[in-house]
Amino acid sequence: MKRISTLFACLLAFAVVLPAQADGRGHGGGYGGYHGGHGSYGGYGGHYRGSSNYWLAPVLGAALVGSVIYAASSPSYAVPQTVVVQQQYAPPSRVAYFCPTAQQYYPNVPSCQVPWQPVNY
Repeated sequence: MKRISTLFACLLAFAVVLPAQADGRGHGGGYGGYHGGHGSYGGYGGHYRGSSNYWLAPVLGAALVGSVIYAASSPSYAVPQTVVVQQQYAPPSRVAYFCPTAQQYYPNVPSCQVPWQPVNY
């Protein structure tokens, strides 16, 4: 996945840089000044071109490529997986209370003269 994102970022950088280099307006008629004829000086109809921003695309492309290379070379850390151990479910023990003198269980016998005997069932 890291290679695909690096390749995509490089292709994006070239897509930004190459159109600026392929634009033919950079040195079409000299380095500025008035070239005579019917053109105007400094406008759209003339031949004079003032300062341009052709440096912007290569700088942005280089910054993008540099950041991709930096991101690809930085170490990545694996997050440890959390292990959950399920506890075994022990059903609660069921207890009935037996009265030995009446030979019956509570609630059939409301009281007992001797201590009740707990019986698991």
